[in-house]
Amino acid sequence: MTSPITGTRAEQTAQKKRKQLRKRAKTLAAAHVAREAAEVAKDQEARDATELAAAGRINFLDGILESLASHRLTLGDLMLHVFDPIYKHSLTRWEGFFRDRSMAPRILDLWTSNENSLSARTQVHDWAVKYIRRVVHREAKSVTASADFRSTHRPMDAKFVLDFSMKKMHARLRELATVSMDLFAAFATSARQLKEGLPARMLKKSMVITSSALQLLGEYSYANNYAKRVMGLYFFATGTQRQTMTVASHLGLTESYNNLTAKPKKKKQAKASAAHPTEATDTATTTTTPSSGPTAADHLMKVGRAGTLRTLSGAMVGMARGVAATGLFAASYDNINMVFRAAEQILGRTDTQENGTCSTIWPLWKAKLEDMLVSDLTSAFDRAPPLSIFDILLNEAESQTLDTCLVYCVLRIIITHGGEKFAKFREELELSAPATDHLIEVHRTPLHPLPPVEIDESTIVGNSEVIDATFDVLWIKRIARWLRHVKFFAGDQLSIARLRALVNIRAGHEGGYEGYGWGVWIPGLFHAKIADMHGFFVTHWGKPNAGTRNPGCLAFHNTVLHRHPILLTSLPPFRTCRDLVFVSLYARVLHLLLLVSHKSTLDEYINSVDSWATLKAHSLEIVTRYTDSAAVDEMRWQRETTGTGGDMVYENAVLFLRDALLSREFTDAIKCGDSGRVVLILKVWALGFRGSGRTKYAHEMLHLCHNIAHVWPKGIRDIVFNNWLVNPSGRPNAWVEVDLMQEHMNFWIKNFYQAHGSSASWDWLGMIGPCVNILRHLVTSMNNALGSYQGNRHATLNLKNDIPELMRSLADHEVYLEKGRVLDEDDKPTVDIIGTGLRLLTDASTNPLHEYNTAFQRLQARRRLTPIVGEDDADPASQNPTPLGTADSLPSGSPLGSPRTDDAADGDFEASDFPDDEEAETTLSRDTAADVSLDMDAEDMGDQGDDPDGFFGGGMDDDDEYEADVGDMGEDSDDGQ
Repeated sequence: MTSPITGTRAEQTAQKKRKQLRKRAKTLAAAHVAREAAEVAKDQEARDATELAAAGRINFLDGILESLASHRLTLGDLMLHVFDPIYKHSLTRWEGFFRDRSMAPRILDLWTSNENSLSARTQVHDWAVKYIRRVVHREAKSVTASADFRSTHRPMDAKFVLDFSMKKMHARLRELATVSMDLFAAFATSARQLKEGLPARMLKKSMVITSSALQLLGEYSYANNYAKRVMGLYFFATGTQRQTMTVASHLGLTESYNNLTAKPKKKKQAKASAAHPTEATDTATTTTTPSSGPTAADHLMKVGRAGTLRTLSGAMVGMARGVAATGLFAASYDNINMVFRAAEQILGRTDTQENGTCSTIWPLWKAKLEDMLVSDLTSAFDRAPPLSIFDILLNEAESQTLDTCLVYCVLRIIITHGGEKFAKFREELELSAPATDHLIEVHRTPLHPLPPVEIDESTIVGNSEVIDATFDVLWIKRIARWLRHVKFFAGDQLSIARLRALVNIRAGHEGGYEGYGWGVWIPGLFHAKIADMHGFFVTHWGKPNAGTRNPGCLAFHNTVLHRHPILLTSLPPFRTCRDLVFVSLYARVLHLLLLVSHKSTLDEYINSVDSWATLKAHSLEIVTRYTDSAAVDEMRWQRETTGTGGDMVYENAVLFLRDALLSREFTDAIKCGDSGRVVLILKVWALGFRGSGRTKYAHEMLHLCHNIAHVWPKGIRDIVFNNWLVNPSGRPNAWVEVDLMQEHMNFWIKNFYQAHGSSASWDWLGMIGPCVNILRHLVTSMNNALGSYQGNRHATLNLKNDIPELMRSLADHEVYLEKGRVLDEDDKPTVDIIGTGLRLLTDASTNPLHEYNTAFQRLQARRRLTPIVGEDDADPASQNPTPLGTADSLPSGSPLGSPRTDDAADGDFEASDFPDDEEAETTLSRDTAADVSLDMDAEDMGDQGDDPDGFFGGGMDDDDEYEADVGDMGEDSDDGQ
């Protein structure tokens, strides 16, 4: 019975609903139980059916086995009947076995499981090993047949080295030898590493696996030696000792040292037809001679293959010859000084100082042969008027451009060294960068070093021999009509002066090639920079022991920064001098920014200035007020006439800022490749060099200004402007002077050279020289990919302590305030080198400008004479000489007078008509890599350093044995290298 329903109507209704819900729940529960029971019964029936079917299958298969046994057959017979193709059961095999992709692995797993007998497992294991061996063998054969890892199928050139990539080889090996690479990976990777290995660690592991595979492929076939040969070059380029390379070669990592440096034997080649090309290079290049070259009978045949390094060297020379064959190239050369050390100091074997010359060529940018005619250069030289002082002084437009550049230089210093908050103006700075019409388009300059030669280029004869050697190695004289077009050569001041002396000495005597009238001599801008820094130090050093009585001089700032003491009689290397000058400049600019804005700190300034126009106005005020040499002259004149007035400390500081800004602007103009801005500074330095006592470079600037204004035709002038700077990396703001590039080359040539023992020879040095770029690129790429670079590359200079210290010193001593200070009597005021240079250049009736013009007119007159010899060497169309003895060819009052034919006349031509070309001028030394760093000018201005290693973008079979001449000096060192 149920309980009676009581309560109100609503309560009764609620009770009824609850009873109904309870009843419904019981009904549903009973139905669910019944449903579950039915499902369980159904599952049980299915299991019973499955078990019954399995039992039936087992019984059936057991019956088959019994049937096989009754017919004296085995399971193996059945399997052979199904799987052997001769019985033609392919459909059965596929439908009954291989269609189910899990079937074969399951069977093989069962065969190798521990549930199987040891003997059975051994049979399967032995078969698997043999099978894998066959697969790996086929893959090794396939890899070898592909020739991707063989050096014999690659021409030995720059691409041979630049194409080397461990990542690419790993990918190629994974494609051609999948099984082998999987085996190597399994052998090198644990289960934990598979689960937890970081991507970087796994990438490194893949390089190890690739290296192992390459070593094994090298043993499979000596033809697979591409990686070994490149690694041999890398080991050599990093200075690895010979013994270490020998050990590495025995481990299969690299080729042997003998194979790397082997020299081919030579024997006379039998007389052959001239139609056959022949190898003709001192460094075993395989480049064939042009059709106009000598016949095969004129050369020696190489017997045996040259080593990798010698073959690569020859290929680099071949590339240079290809560039030279176009006629559109320029060359730079500089001396290289080496100490050839003897391992043992015995009679006949001592250390020797050797002097030679290194050269580099590069293709001309935006040049045409029709703009390079010797006839045009000769005609322009003949018509050129004398050099005027107005060709040197800046006109109004040039002065405005220079002022704009100096303001931009100040802005760049402020934004770079003012602190992180000034970075908000970086975009406006880049957009406002000044540019002239002679801004060189950004492009990469391919550089082609030539073999160093044992020629001392410090003499006139030495320079002539260097030119001859360059022409010989490039096969210039084999090119048709090669003398019709001018050739561009760049060098330091002494080299260019020697070349001009050759022209002057031979003018009127020799024509054609021997007359050197075909040459365009480009002065090295890096050496001009060195001369400027030398003169700057001499001018602004001050009195070392003056102390706070001269707080604005370099000597005082050197003391404030606690740097090594410096003597003017023995100046430190170029980089040391340059860094001290520029850090002082940066501190002065930031100090003056606070003065003109009336702020106490840079943070206070940047927090109050948000306008680019305001910052630019302050920079303009700095340049206008604190580089005004006219104001300095006025103060000094007042002091000389009245005995009072002015402030010597302030006057010196104004001249310092002006000269330092000019130096920094020259550096910036070079980095951005703006030849127009470069020329503006060179014109100013034509006066400044003379005022600072750099008379040789002052004279060089006269030649340059005259060439730009009158002597060089427009086409040649534009070619010079586009090619006296080079950009090895092809990046913006990465231009360098050609002579700096050559100094850089020389440093690395000596570096590679000195890494290989004490024995030495010029033949050895000549082999290494052409490879310097390619070896550096190889070292950098390998270090970046597999190691860490630990060379001499500089990061951005950290001046966060130096600049504030100098700013405090400038503020404490009120250097840029006029207070009427007077220096010690033996502490002379700073010379206004530009004003002094102008006076020295133009004052008096016989001044350097007059002497220059007199010598130039004399040279013009001599070159109008018909040369005694050499006329036939030139293209007749390029010559328009005046007959010998024609008095009309000489200018009125010419010092040459009437032509003379007696022997005494020769004496007039033996010496240069330009006396400033006679002797070398002392300069700052370049002792370390920092002194010739290609990115030194970017480091302290916040730019990313550009180490230009991307200079470029096979061979020999290791099956051959080499009979290397290891007794050659430089190849078999006595010290075990």
